[in-house]
Amino acid sequence: MMKTLMTGAALALAALPGGAAAQEGEKLDCVVASVTGDMRASIGEAMAGGGDEASREALFRNLATVADACVARHGITAEQKGLYFDYSLARISREWLAADMEKISLSPAVVDKALDFGPEGANPDLSGDMTEEQIMKIVQAYIDAGVDIDKVDGAVWERVGAYAAATSIYWNKRKQLAL
Repeated sequence: MMKTLMTGAALALAALPGGAAAQEGEKLDCVVASVTGDMRASIGEAMAGGGDEASREALFRNLATVADACVARHGITAEQKGLYFDYSLARISREWLAADMEKISLSPAVVDKALDFGPEGANPDLSGDMTEEQIMKIVQAYIDAGVDIDKVDGAVWERVGAYAAATSIYWNKRKQLAL
C-alpha cells in the first residue's frame, strides 16, 4: 500500500511543471552523475591538453559508453545523441576547469561575464579559435577584478581558454538539446 502511494505521488509530481524540470535535470545530469571523480579529473586534464592522444581516445570511448547508457535510459533521440555527448563532455570539462581555476584564485565567473555566458547570455561559439577581441575581454575583465595578469603564467591562461571553450560548447549544446 505504501509503495503504491509513493509511486502515485511520484507520478503526480512528474506531471507538474517542476516534476518535468526534474526529469530534464536527470537527463542532463545522467552522465556527470555516472562517472567517477577520477574520470571527471582525467577528462578535465585531457581537455586542458594533458595526456597523450591514445589515452584521450580511450577516455572518450569510456565516456561514450556512459553517455550511450544514459541515452538509452532517458530515451534521448538518435539525432540528439551527438549533442548529448558533446554537452556531457563540455559540462564535465567546464566544471573541472572551473574548480581548477578557483584553486588559484581566478574566478570562472569573470570569464562568464566577459563573454556573456549563461542561460540568457549570448554564448558566443568558441568551437574554433577565440578572437583577439574575446581574449582581450577576458584579460581586461581579470584586470578589472584586481588580478595581476603579469603573475599569471601561460599554462594558467591555457586553462582559462579551455574553460571558455568548454563553457561555450556547454551552453550552446544545452540549448540545442532542449530536453
